[in-house]
Amino acid sequence: MDTLILAGLLCVLFVIIKQSSRRAILAALWIVALACGVLLKLHITSSLGSGLTW
Repeated sequence: MDTLILAGLLCVLFVIIKQSSRRAILAALWIVALACGVLLKLHITSSLGSGLTW
């Protein structure tokens, strides 16, 4: 999970350094944010499903 988040952030950094349009940067940030949210949801629900508690 951490590797996927880091890869997404590195892609966003590449888009920023490449000096792309503001639309491309915002799209990349939203994609990374949504992917993080989905991964976090899957991570939390799988932990709770296996009997772990907070």
